[in-house]
Amino acid sequence: MSSLPPELLAEIFQYCSTYNADAPLLLGSVNRRFREIVHIHPAVWYKLRLRLGFGTEFAQIQKAGLWFKNRGACPLKVFLNITNTCAPRSDTSEQEWFSSNYPFLIALFRKNIHRIHALTLQSDTELKAYHLLDAITASSPVSPTESLQLHSLHFQITADIPPMPSGWSPVFESFSLFPQLDSLKLINHILPALTPPNIVHLQNLSIVRPLTAPPLPTLKILRMISSAPSLIHLDIDSRISGEPLSDFHVETELPALKSLSLRINNLPSTLKLLASASLEKLRLTDLDGRRPRAGEELGSVMANLTRELKTKDGSSGGLDLLKSLEIAGVHCVSSTSAHWDWCIRHLPRLESLTLNKSGFVSLIKVLTEIQPEILDIQGGFYCPRLSYVHLSSVDALLLLQDLKMKRPSLTVEWDNGGPVWHHSIPDHPRTTFSYTTGGYGFASLFDYDRRHIEDTQVKGVSLTDEDSSW
Repeated sequence: MSSLPPELLAEIFQYCSTYNADAPLLLGSVNRRFREIVHIHPAVWYKLRLRLGFGTEFAQIQKAGLWFKNRGACPLKVFLNITNTCAPRSDTSEQEWFSSNYPFLIALFRKNIHRIHALTLQSDTELKAYHLLDAITASSPVSPTESLQLHSLHFQITADIPPMPSGWSPVFESFSLFPQLDSLKLINHILPALTPPNIVHLQNLSIVRPLTAPPLPTLKILRMISSAPSLIHLDIDSRISGEPLSDFHVETELPALKSLSLRINNLPSTLKLLASASLEKLRLTDLDGRRPRAGEELGSVMANLTRELKTKDGSSGGLDLLKSLEIAGVHCVSSTSAHWDWCIRHLPRLESLTLNKSGFVSLIKVLTEIQPEILDIQGGFYCPRLSYVHLSSVDALLLLQDLKMKRPSLTVEWDNGGPVWHHSIPDHPRTTFSYTTGGYGFASLFDYDRRHIEDTQVKGVSLTDEDSSW
């Protein structure tokens, strides 16, 4: 390590920061050279993590000030955990409570609000998170144009979502403070009512709710999406209610999504509402995929989308732009394979295909079929641009081997729950069969996220936070 140039070490340290926000402190305590490199490269300090109610306010200010100083003029990502803070007295609002109990820390954030590019709030309740947000942004000494630089806002709520009327959505005025917001993630959060002026620039929306939460009404999702005309990436992981819809979805134009990820029940009907001809990435997981005819219903919707979807100018587009398709939790039997076979034959730009825990054996046969009329295009195979295929829990090893022999440029992975095996073909050194266990290699982010920093003292800053991997 001592022989590596400082620029390369800085790149390594920056990568470490993606795994652990406190990496600069830990690396800087190794030796003098590491400390010098860490403190002269702002890129290493791009994530700040604080936990209010844990340690003194002075320690929190010391840590936050160190990050703002070393980050320089570069934008900063901030994570604030306020689940351990005490409840205010009945005669004091939570916004006033934050300002009175953390006056200097709140003042520090107000002064540097224009330098925060992304903010993640972990809280017991939604109101507590928004009151802290209001306290940070209230009476900010910077100019109005500087106080509107927040582009990414994530909420992680730890309390259970209470039952509420299906047509009611709370209004949080805090969203109006950040008109430049382009990414919003709501984890275990009550779905708020958002008006178009507040989310006109929103491009990424993620809604994640536990299976124990009340089902999310489809109408609420449609109202929220229709208020975000710039939305291109949508991710929903929640139970969905199957209540009848009004004519709202017919009369209102939804944004042209490029990426759609759905891990829900009532998948066919919801997909039919949200899909667009501009889709380039589609990820589907059916939480109720074991019900009778689940594969046939979803396959029918997919086949109809390839036939009926139209672009904004009215021309027929289908799913011609789709590059990545991932399907999980849906079992396809031979009697329902006709819809899926039609679908896979009409995805001319597909580059990546992932089938997890699904019996899509017929699709493998389709990928080996040759179209005589287009023999000059990648051998005449369907999905001529396909470069990656992953199958999980599929009893089709012989078919996969046949696919590999006929299309040697493909990277094929088969997850059978066993050890990792590699088999290469001498004439085609780039092509490899990969028998994987579903992970992403040694020291993956998912493995690292389960590790904790316990009782570590670095320069007077206590690091015992259970979410230290952020």
